[in-house]
Amino acid sequence: MIFGTQPAGRRVRKPLLITVPVFLGTALLLAACVEIWVRWSWDPSRGRPGLFVADAVRVEKLSANYDGWFAGVPVRTNALGFRDDREYDLAKRSNTFRIIVLGDSVTFGHGSVYEHTYPLLLEQRLKAWRPTVGWQVWNLGVPGYNTSQELAYLLEAGPIFHPDLVVVGFYGNDVTDNRELTAPTRTAVAASAVKTQLKLHLYSFDLYKKAFLTLRYRLQSSAEERAMLENLAAQDRLLVKPSAVAALREQQLTRPVPLSEAERASTMTCTTPPGPGLQSVLETNNLDAWRHAVRRLQQLNRDNTYRIVFFINAAPTPCFKEDMFDTRVTKPVDDYFMKVLSDGTPAVSSHDAFARYRPSQMPEAAAHSIGNSNALKADVLFQFLRDGVLK
Repeated sequence: MIFGTQPAGRRVRKPLLITVPVFLGTALLLAACVEIWVRWSWDPSRGRPGLFVADAVRVEKLSANYDGWFAGVPVRTNALGFRDDREYDLAKRSNTFRIIVLGDSVTFGHGSVYEHTYPLLLEQRLKAWRPTVGWQVWNLGVPGYNTSQELAYLLEAGPIFHPDLVVVGFYGNDVTDNRELTAPTRTAVAASAVKTQLKLHLYSFDLYKKAFLTLRYRLQSSAEERAMLENLAAQDRLLVKPSAVAALREQQLTRPVPLSEAERASTMTCTTPPGPGLQSVLETNNLDAWRHAVRRLQQLNRDNTYRIVFFINAAPTPCFKEDMFDTRVTKPVDDYFMKVLSDGTPAVSSHDAFARYRPSQMPEAAAHSIGNSNALKADVLFQFLRDGVLK
């Protein structure tokens, strides 16, 4: 054998101790370059990243002390992790009456200025009614939540916040994607903690998330992956500085006059074809999981663990051509939700109140309500609490 040569058939192994560090070093350098680029191109008006952080049970939650933009309006969360410009002591004074309002983006105030979110307007109504009471209405709405996530939030925050009343805000799409609540595994808790730190401090986190989901989308092309990518794209659009959303004329509270009985009787006929109705709700995938979450909330009310009220954020569908609401499809759906939610628990809906107005008077009534629509919801909920719950 010639000195310095290897026997035939044997491969030379490269030292891994050199290859692995070089690979890791290159990856970290690239990651650092991406992070620097994202920070350099970041719009300061967006605030810092991290409105949403991970949660092992609720999937996502709002981070504490956030200051930025969402859905075109300024958004701030307090130290307790919910949308509010004010800070609170957990300890209650002798005259404090604390109401927490659970819900999704409609309760949170998607696209609504903070001053006109319906939980804050409700608080103002209560203070005007009984000024000697220390009313606190906390907006615990989180965009994207369903009923099982709201139940999980109550089970977690209830023993800490000690509410005197719990309002569960409900919107029609809350019936989807509900699941049975189980204790998180240690792995899930650890992964959630790591993901939270990345979302809070890594400006490029969402860029990597989008790239990862895009790759999986191309490889798998499943409906679930497509939905995740579409939701991420929608969230990207929401977390940008607004052009004029916060200053829209529709954000204002104008106190419109409802239609008279004569006007309602003589109103034109809606020519818009009716959309899917109650049957589509009853055919919702895994609707039983939603009913189970509702029953658990109702049981908490029956056991006097928490005093619970359901509030249905509902409005008739606006007609496409005529300035009027169409109740042909929405009324049976609203009646169904009322029947389920009011079983042993107080429940009220804003649906019929909206039918007394014109869509032009109530901006985004049937979607992410703003302005007068939120004021009407606050009025409906206040009157229900005043006359039947807080007597």
